[in-house]
Amino acid sequence: MIRLVTSNPLKALEISQALKPYGIGLKPEAIEIDEIQSLSIEAVVRHKVEQAYNLIKAPVLVDDTGIFFTGYKQFPGVLSRYVAMSLGFKGLFKLIKSGQHAYFCSYIAFKASARAKPVVFRGVCRGRLVRTIRGPRKITMPYDNIFIPTGDSRTFAEMGVTDKQKYDHRAKAVRLFAKYYQQHYL
Repeated sequence: MIRLVTSNPLKALEISQALKPYGIGLKPEAIEIDEIQSLSIEAVVRHKVEQAYNLIKAPVLVDDTGIFFTGYKQFPGVLSRYVAMSLGFKGLFKLIKSGQHAYFCSYIAFKASARAKPVVFRGVCRGRLVRTIRGPRKITMPYDNIFIPTGDSRTFAEMGVTDKQKYDHRAKAVRLFAKYYQQHYL
């Protein structure tokens, strides 16, 4: 059983769903860990997975995700949650144009043992932004309400978990992890 360190139940649900076809069990752990100041999501997850392993002392998985708006350099990126919390949708709509391109980037980091080095997996989803809130409001994943992945006409919030995972950045990273885990640990 792998521990997933997150305080976000939607994130835990999405990761569990993505792992289900691979027969990999997951136990969410809502443990607070520090997040380093960095513009690199990969650096953040590497640091988080080391902390998480030191607290749990068991195989552990962490995730961090950012959305990047074209026309801005690495923004909001690793600061996505803070930007959404600080500005709300009204503030976000002042920063973006309808149809503006954007992409989500997720990193999943896994640490199997004290001596193991973290292994990191990346998933990307490209799409465009809208300036209206579409679908049920997702407080812990607000960008899902304004992001439409390339190849669809719905926002992530308008999709169920199964439809979202066809495009989803996090699911892509989780599937890469699952294949690695099957080869090395199952």
